Amino acid sequence: MSAATKLNLKRGVFLAVATVFILSFCIHRRLLKFPTVSHFCQRISVSKSLSEKLEDGLQDKSKFTLIDFPKVPSRAAAEAQWKAQLKDTELQVKTIIRKIDKLIPNVSFTHLDNTTCAAKSKVSIISPRDRYCIGDNVTVQLDVFDYLGKKKKYGGDLLRARIYSPDLGAGASGKIQDFHNGTYQVQFTFFWEGKVKVSLFLIHSSEAVAALWRGRNSGYNYMAHKVKYTNATHEVEAMCGYDLDTEEEVCNMMENMDEYPFYCIKPAHMSCFSLTHITSVFTDSSYFTALERPLIDRSHIRAVIPHGLQDLIVTNCARSEPMKQKCKTGMKHQLPSGYFHQNIWHPVSCSMNRFSSQDEINDCLKGKSLHLIGDSTMIQWNAYFINTLKNLKDLELYGYDWEKPRLVVDTERNIQIRFQKHGFPFIFRDFYSLATTGDKILPEQIAHIGGNKHRVIAFTVGAHFRPFPLHIFIRRAINIRRAIQQLLLRSPETKVVLKTENTSFEHENLEPMSDFNGYIHYQILNTLLQDLNIGIVDAWDMTEAAATSVLHPPPLIIQNEITLFLTYIC
Repeated sequence: MSAATKLNLKRGVFLAVATVFILSFCIHRRLLKFPTVSHFCQRISVSKSLSEKLEDGLQDKSKFTLIDFPKVPSRAAAEAQWKAQLKDTELQVKTIIRKIDKLIPNVSFTHLDNTTCAAKSKVSIISPRDRYCIGDNVTVQLDVFDYLGKKKKYGGDLLRARIYSPDLGAGASGKIQDFHNGTYQVQFTFFWEGKVKVSLFLIHSSEAVAALWRGRNSGYNYMAHKVKYTNATHEVEAMCGYDLDTEEEVCNMMENMDEYPFYCIKPAHMSCFSLTHITSVFTDSSYFTALERPLIDRSHIRAVIPHGLQDLIVTNCARSEPMKQKCKTGMKHQLPSGYFHQNIWHPVSCSMNRFSSQDEINDCLKGKSLHLIGDSTMIQWNAYFINTLKNLKDLELYGYDWEKPRLVVDTERNIQIRFQKHGFPFIFRDFYSLATTGDKILPEQIAHIGGNKHRVIAFTVGAHFRPFPLHIFIRRAINIRRAIQQLLLRSPETKVVLKTENTSFEHENLEPMSDFNGYIHYQILNTLLQDLNIGIVDAWDMTEAAATSVLHPPPLIIQNEITLFLTYIC
């Protein structure tokens, strides 16, 4: 670099420093002013300042959606809220059990001859008529006697009553009133014209009901449970139970949930997080005494009550059926909830769409994501959709047997149908994986579903709870209610539909799997969920009206269940 260049560089630096110094001095002494934001704002020819305009705009709430974010509670407050919820759940459980216990007959007997006998019971019609009109009611009185021909002095028998016309594919259940003195009255409503027959069944005598109630709530011995712990090098089996009696270290499968603890023995050097599979199977245990065991012999279950009544003649009487609105979620549930005619279910309080073609079902489901959560009866729904809608593609999600999660899709119409089991307890003779979403309990699954107008949840729960003390089911039902409330609060457009348990007295394990246990579930769920904005597919009433008695209802029932379900969501 030449000497001249160096000199020019030094002069440039000196001039820059001098300029900055002079400007700083002038500004500090207020000898020089630069335009500011307020200077520019003053040059705008408006009647109000910019700040005033902004303030007016913010005060005009019609132009804005203001969100009031809740304050995040402190850890202590959150823990106190959680403890209060646990206490509230416990109180609700005890209250419900106490109310049911008051309805159960407190009876004892010394011989089977002193128990209810279907064949000895007497049936009569109160104020009989030669003809009835559609919409009329008829009351049938039943007086029950024991095997010695003595009138029973207390009630509590589990009965089933229906009217039907086999040639018309028609049937409906009756509403039973127990006078608690050995007398019952059944009210039937006539929904169709023709010759109508009456049928009455003694499902369980009051003595059997008392024994079933006591036995169910006596302990957990109807079932045995075993799990697998798995890591990179070992697979270890261990025992589990709600009342596990052990001094060994345990893992609680229901930890951090408002559920009754379920413990599994923890193997040494294995983490609770390595618990991967479980199996739950029936044992040979019984809580019945030797005197009580014959009460649940097949000869004493679902016994026909003979009556000798003639067919009842029903005519139209020129009455026009009132127009009913389409079935929608939030409607009040009533009994009977409907009736069959020409093998089609007709809800009493609303009208059901037919969905008689594949195109109609596709149009209903277009753009929807269905979550079917439950047991094998919900898999029947999944199978119905696959068999009916030929455009659905079954995606293999892997797993063992029918308990695995399932997903079918129609990419053209953007239809997704998922099946997941409702989580533990789940009776399955083989080990099944706990690594899938379906092994979260039902309230958790609902809590993790992002609701919107395209999302539909249909669930059923109950049959797999029958062998356990009732408090297990009540807790789950309370938590299901909370989960649905929270879902509908954050996403009121989401459709939720309950499919109730169905009647299924023909089971190889009659003591733990009695329909009496299922009937209690049915009443509890209807009571707990009746005020929520959900739809109810009353599978219990459908199977009573159709007189089915199997664990998995026939295709006719499934089709009508799904038709009502589709009516709720479309």
